[in-house]
Amino acid sequence: MASFLSIARSARRQARNIINLLRGRPVTYPPLGSVTLDKDDVLLARQWLKDRSKWNDPEEVRRYEQEFAEWNGSKYAFAFMGGRVALSACIHALGLKSGDEVIIPGYTCVVVPNSFAYAGVKVVYSDIELETYGLDESLLKEKITSNTKAIMLHHLYGLVCRDFDKILQLTQDHGLWVIEDCAHATGAEYKGRKVGNFGHVAFYSSEQSKVFTTIQGGMAVTNDENLAAGLQEYADQAPTPDTERIKKQLYNVILNYYQFKHPKRWILGDLATMMYGKYRLISTTKQEECGIQPDIYGMKMPAPIASIGRNQLQKLDAYNKRRRDGAEKWKKWSLKNSYSTPVIIKDSKPVFLRYPVLVEPEKKRDLYWAKKELKVSPGVWFVSNVHPADWEVWDCPNADMAVNECINFPTIAND
Repeated sequence: MASFLSIARSARRQARNIINLLRGRPVTYPPLGSVTLDKDDVLLARQWLKDRSKWNDPEEVRRYEQEFAEWNGSKYAFAFMGGRVALSACIHALGLKSGDEVIIPGYTCVVVPNSFAYAGVKVVYSDIELETYGLDESLLKEKITSNTKAIMLHHLYGLVCRDFDKILQLTQDHGLWVIEDCAHATGAEYKGRKVGNFGHVAFYSSEQSKVFTTIQGGMAVTNDENLAAGLQEYADQAPTPDTERIKKQLYNVILNYYQFKHPKRWILGDLATMMYGKYRLISTTKQEECGIQPDIYGMKMPAPIASIGRNQLQKLDAYNKRRRDGAEKWKKWSLKNSYSTPVIIKDSKPVFLRYPVLVEPEKKRDLYWAKKELKVSPGVWFVSNVHPADWEVWDCPNADMAVNECINFPTIAND
């Protein structure tokens, strides 16, 4: 029955696609995720699926970690099966424990507060500014208490946060740890250094919607030898995914390429879904939306996924340049239509994972206007203060405004 419904839905989609083609309308829009997947990644995934003899090879993972560290300008890097897991490793390395408080932006993803909650650490939300969507340093001061042990700042949408220097100085004055959330900003630079090298620890994501992708994955980095020992300790205790999980992730490389990247994805995407749809992985589970730690949480990266990461890393600079170039289109559109443009702070080099713009709330609620006028389907990060969970966050009016008004345009056009 399920197979029949899938075929029926596909037939309806293809009928609409043919009608759109005849009328000169687009049948696909620039993708918001998996945009760095190419044929070479598909070939690599197929090779690993064909030969499982080295799935447990630790050398492949070490090579990925070393190459990422060198590319990123970091001394130490550790690969995990999610940015959220890399954050948990950072929490462990810093020795944060029950009773400690950490201040984070009131405009974030649910997996961030979850990582702290799983360690028993209390999260305190602080409001953002609306120029780069980072923590507002002037409001951050008021949140610090005797229990505050760390501040987690983020570089959202690939922008370097506006108050970066001020926040770093504030944490130094108060003797606090700094965690950099670089999940959106892998490759962004500030004063000639890549972000993630200014705090004590940092984490990155290679989930399918991020700057580069292994479908699911993450990296934790530090330049401190003692903190590196803590990250290593966490990695040593972390299990490796079972073979079924690894197989699913490799099939998702193939599935996502044909669904979101291939020039003829309007038809090949449906065929790929029929062949590989049963392997589809969900990035954030309903358990996580409810604050429940999934059974598969806390794993380190296996060799096949590290191999995909290494391949992605080789292309990352070129794709980030395309993103910066693509952002210029949306800057011009924003100025032409009297919308504020995100701020690029002095001495920074963003990567523009997406181009964020504050529009009228009704335009965020119904994006048909963008499809009709701009031939694009924008993203809606974030639909809540703790996306996608509908959790209450108090005293963050700027974050509330961003939830109601911020849409984000894809910065890499169709191939």
